[in-house]
Amino acid sequence: MEKSTPIGLVAGLVLIFGTIMMGDGWVTFFDPVSLVIVMGGTVAGLLVTFTMDEMKSAVPETKAFMGFQVPDYVALADQLTDLARTARRDGPLALDGRLAEIEEPVLRSAIEMAVDGVPAEKAAAALRTEATEAIAGPGLLVKLFNKGGMYAPAFGMVGTLIGLIQLLQNLNDPSAIGPAMAVAMITTFWGALLANLIFLPMAAKVQAQIAARAKAYEMIRVGAAAILTGESPGALAQQLSRYTGVASGSAEPAPLRKVA
Repeated sequence: MEKSTPIGLVAGLVLIFGTIMMGDGWVTFFDPVSLVIVMGGTVAGLLVTFTMDEMKSAVPETKAFMGFQVPDYVALADQLTDLARTARRDGPLALDGRLAEIEEPVLRSAIEMAVDGVPAEKAAAALRTEATEAIAGPGLLVKLFNKGGMYAPAFGMVGTLIGLIQLLQNLNDPSAIGPAMAVAMITTFWGALLANLIFLPMAAKVQAQIAARAKAYEMIRVGAAAILTGESPGALAQQLSRYTGVASGSAEPAPLRKVA
């Protein structure tokens, strides 16, 4: 699991609620009506924006997001170079015996196309399509989190307006104005908290994960093109070193895991 996300969430919650607990009247912050307005309104807004199938798919995508590991670009480059070396020495059909060691679906498709003798241009187009589909789910998650970050503070303001209207209808008791105003402002607090600690930071993190995946898929596309055109492994290693920032060498290829 990527560690900074849970660490950041826990640290943010401890900081905010620790500060609340050190003051008086902390129970007021956990007003159930305020929570229902903000959370319920945000979910309702998301349901209006997205289809039920998209909302359901957000659950496994969120699990994948929490379990994401940054691809090992050096290991990937070594793996692609080694596959290119096998194809250059023994022919593309020899790659059929190495399919079992490849877990990454996009790379596996690339090697299968090399074994089948698919033309380089058609293979490149197919890999682009497959890579696009692979990041479609995380892309939907980015949209969902961004919308949640928009709706949560908006419904927080709606709750505050409702509380202020009800407050203005009962001005006969001046002693009740202060507590009532505090309750009215709590919905804004919850909306801002959800948006700025959960939804928007998570949207940015998923976007970064998409960029990491896209980089790995681009490396696979370059490697597949080299294998299909019979390019030398040394030239391929030189190209891939631009993605890894490590000069091409003779490092042993590490087993390639699936891009999370």
